[in-house]
Amino acid sequence: MTGNNHYLIGFILFIVAGTNILQASPVGEATLFEQLIGVLVSSALVFSLIKGYLTVNKIWKRRKNEEVANSISIVAAMLGFAVGFPFLLNSLLITNDYFSAAKSVIALCLAFVFTMIGTGYYVDTNRGVGFLTLLGRALNLERKESGELLSDMLRPKGARKIIDILVKLAAIDDDIAQEEIDLINQFAEKWNIDIPELVPGKPETVTNLVELKSIVQSYLDEGPDTDVAESLVDLINMMAEADDEVTAEEAMAVAEFTGMIAHYVSLEKGGEVEMWEVNIVPQGDDQINAVGEILPELDVVQDRGGRVFKVGRYFSEDYAEAVCSKYISIGLYSNTTKKMVDFSKEQ
Repeated sequence: MTGNNHYLIGFILFIVAGTNILQASPVGEATLFEQLIGVLVSSALVFSLIKGYLTVNKIWKRRKNEEVANSISIVAAMLGFAVGFPFLLNSLLITNDYFSAAKSVIALCLAFVFTMIGTGYYVDTNRGVGFLTLLGRALNLERKESGELLSDMLRPKGARKIIDILVKLAAIDDDIAQEEIDLINQFAEKWNIDIPELVPGKPETVTNLVELKSIVQSYLDEGPDTDVAESLVDLINMMAEADDEVTAEEAMAVAEFTGMIAHYVSLEKGGEVEMWEVNIVPQGDDQINAVGEILPELDVVQDRGGRVFKVGRYFSEDYAEAVCSKYISIGLYSNTTKKMVDFSKEQ
């Protein structure tokens, strides 16, 4: 079907509509109100024709694009026939409403055009393929994608990042168990999220705690519901225990992420969070100068124990102890202190 043919069809429809308008004119005098309604109805029919043309015109030049063809719901297009044809028969044979009949003709023409484009009939790679084969392919694609919108409505906010967190957590101990893969696939299928195939054993890339922590923080930055965020704690614990063996890396990750989520919930709901503060306690001026070179962003402050450098606060005691160990290994005295923090008051 060429562009010229579409112009011809549009012109014929316009002539038919004009003829129907003349036939529908009442015999005898009509009131001013009835004349106004007649003008509005005639105008609406013309506007429907223009709207149909503009709708088709926008997509017609892109009809050979496979992505455009796949973006059209073939079922919705074919339903246009199921809706338009009965109304056309009713308007012509029963009510003699030629305005409605003309509008049904326009709708049927649109349904035909979108059905042809939606099947991929005009796509160059489909040349030589029968229409029924193309229709079958389009219907199969529609079946596979029919739940996309519903899944997006039902899946929790940030679901893709939750899956990413689970995948990274599974690889943090340099080994992915089949039980962990099964759990990941269970939620990926539930939320209709496509993920690369996972195989048991050593992962291609090992996840470090800092990288995984940044992903969790990125998820929390999206502002998920607090109930969903709290449920993530249970999911992370399930993931760590899926293979009946919780490694030191997994335990540290679970503890830190649990604290991060508790912090997020605290900000949303209010309340205190238990944290561990890491301090470096310099033993003399030489160590103060050394810390100043290693951590120039930190300032020495006066605390109850004397002059200290406050390295940071962490949600996991194990994580805080690991930070302490790093500084102790280079000869600096470091300790942890448990604190109850109310972030809402601090902010």
